[in-house]
Amino acid sequence: MQSYDNRQASVDTVTERAVWLLIAVALNTLELFIPRIPLLPWLKPGLANSITIIWIIRYGMADAVLYTLLRIWISSFYFGFSLVTISLALSGGVCATAVMGLLWQLLGKRGKLGTLGLAVAGAVAHNAGQLVAVYFLLTRNRVIWYQLPFMGLAALVFGILIGSIVQVLWRILIHDVSDSPLPVELQPKKYHPDHRFTPVNLLLLAVSAGLVFVHGFLPLGSCALTVTLLTFFIRNRNPSVFIHPLRLWPLFLFVALVYLFFSYGTRVPYIPFVTWEGLADTARQSLRLWTWLEIGLLLQRLQCNHLLFAILHRLFPRHADALLAGLLALEYFPEVVSFVRSSEARSDINWRDPFNGLAEFTGRVREYILQLLAGK
Repeated sequence: MQSYDNRQASVDTVTERAVWLLIAVALNTLELFIPRIPLLPWLKPGLANSITIIWIIRYGMADAVLYTLLRIWISSFYFGFSLVTISLALSGGVCATAVMGLLWQLLGKRGKLGTLGLAVAGAVAHNAGQLVAVYFLLTRNRVIWYQLPFMGLAALVFGILIGSIVQVLWRILIHDVSDSPLPVELQPKKYHPDHRFTPVNLLLLAVSAGLVFVHGFLPLGSCALTVTLLTFFIRNRNPSVFIHPLRLWPLFLFVALVYLFFSYGTRVPYIPFVTWEGLADTARQSLRLWTWLEIGLLLQRLQCNHLLFAILHRLFPRHADALLAGLLALEYFPEVVSFVRSSEARSDINWRDPFNGLAEFTGRVREYILQLLAGK
């Protein structure tokens, strides 16, 4: 990565990208206030996809893919990183970004497809990619494919919503940020992974991937117990690690509902629709999910995010501005999340008019971010 001292002309674009990334994280945080559907705990409007479309139009598809990777990584590390949560997010986010980027290159630039069409296509790709990941990671049950019509309808509704939001956010985000430049002392430096942790991080990632192919109770139970105890000691004997995975209880509930009520086999006496095979599959998948969530805590403690940025730097050598913006967003996103969760960000907004309400919310968050970057 080039020295940032030699690239002062890019300060404004780094600032703009960092602001957009942090606004996307803020929109992800806002979605936490929307109740989840038990059978579809991953289903949400995807407000941050509106930023993706603007990013594609402004900076191109490759840069938008990098933005998606950075946004998902930053959000996942804060809201509960694990192989399963980040895989669900990546499968949907990357598919949606790639499809929208290609459509923009082929049709959008020629005026044959607008942001509404891009958003609907992106929502379809997002739901399709996510459903495939759900099948392979959470439940190998064919009943999951019965959700396709519902997911298609949801993609249409959410796509129209996101496409309409793009028009609202465009007027807020496309501004000259030269009046709020990135202070020299706050310019982020390239992350260098601690090489002491690199082998351990790679091993943990390999174990996470390998669990997909493990089906025995004994190895799954042993792995869950070992990883939980290891997390307990590495995280300074914090007892909260023993209940940390339960923060994502909708995923456990989804696994139980699918396997318990949609599995064929020997019926359990006096319990309608439940089979012994379904109980066994629920227990196995719950152990696997528990282990993934505990490994996420270990990866956080071992600074796996440094390793990620080193990898992204090699994969996207020509996109230094987006990488620098990602590093900057990583530094400031906790403050932005805290701001969004406070009453200051959401009070006195007329959410009955959702578009104007979202515009006002985004404007407040943008101003807060700019003040944060300026050190005020």
